[in-house]
Amino acid sequence: MANNKLNLEGQIQQMKSKNIGFNIVKEPEALEYLAKHTYYFRLKHYAENFEKIKKPGVGTRYIALEFAHLKELSLLDLYYRRVMFNIVQDVEHYAKIQLLNALARNKKENGYNIVNEYMEKRKYLDKELSRHQTKYAKGLIEKYRGNFAVWNIIEVQTFSQFIDLYDMYFEKYQQKHVDTKYINVVKNLRNSIAHNNCLMFNLHPAATASDTEDAIRIAVGMGLDEDESREMNHVPFIKELNITLYVFWNIVTSEEEKEFQLELLHDLVNKRFNRHMYYFENNTIVLPVLKYTQKLVKFYFDKICDNHNH
Repeated sequence: MANNKLNLEGQIQQMKSKNIGFNIVKEPEALEYLAKHTYYFRLKHYAENFEKIKKPGVGTRYIALEFAHLKELSLLDLYYRRVMFNIVQDVEHYAKIQLLNALARNKKENGYNIVNEYMEKRKYLDKELSRHQTKYAKGLIEKYRGNFAVWNIIEVQTFSQFIDLYDMYFEKYQQKHVDTKYINVVKNLRNSIAHNNCLMFNLHPAATASDTEDAIRIAVGMGLDEDESREMNHVPFIKELNITLYVFWNIVTSEEEKEFQLELLHDLVNKRFNRHMYYFENNTIVLPVLKYTQKLVKFYFDKICDNHNH
C-alpha cells in the first residue's frame, strides 16, 4: 500500500515537473482521483490537446495546463462514450431491421439464396461462426448450419460480418439503404467504445481520410459553415460523431428511440460540456471541437422538436 501511495505521489511529482498545475484541483483531491477513478498513463493522453514547449535538458513543459483540465476531458470522454454506446447499438439493430424489411419487399430473393452466395464467397466464415461462445449463438449455428436464412444468420454474426452481408445484399438488389461506408464508421466507433478507448485524447486535425469529404458534405448539407466544417471534420472525433449521427437519423425508424437518445446526447453536450467550458477558453484545439459538437447535436435535436411541432 505504501508503495502504491508513493507511486501515486510520484505521478503527481512527475506532472509537476512537466508544469501541470494543481491550483483548481488540489493535490490531495488529485491523489484521490488517481487512486479511485483513473490512472496517470490514461490521463496523460489528454495532455496531447494542450500547448507545450520542449526545453533542452528539461524535457516537455506544458503551458497553463491544470490537472483539472485533464480530469475534465477524461470525464467528458467517459460520459460521451456512455451516451454514444446506445446510439451505435441502435445503428446495428436498425440496420438489421432495414435489411429484413428490404428482403420482405423483394420478390426475387427468398432469404436463403443470398446467404448461400455470401457463404460461397466467404469460405472462412463457417469456421468464424463456430468460434461463437454464447449458448444462444451456438444453438442457432448447430440448428441452421448449411441452411441459414438472413433472419437466422444475422443473429450470430459479428457487426463486421453483418455489414459484409448487408453490403452484398444491397449491392445486388439496389434497394434504398444507408451506404455501407458510413456504417463502417459507426462500427469503428462502436469498437473503440467497446474497448473503452479514449476518444478525446487527440483532438488535432488529422490528414484527409477517404471519408473526410463525405463528412464535410454531410455537415454543409445540414447548413453548417463550410470553412468551419472543412476544418473540424479533419478531427477524427468530429468526423465519427458527424457520420454516426447521420446514420442514426437515417436508419432508426422509431421516433421515440431517436428522441430518447438525442435528448440524452443534447443534455450532455449542452449542460455537462458547458459546466467547465471556461477551462478551455484559450485552447484553440479543445474549445472549437466542443463548440462544433454542440452544433452537430443541435441540428438533430431541433429536427426532433420540429417533428413535435408539426
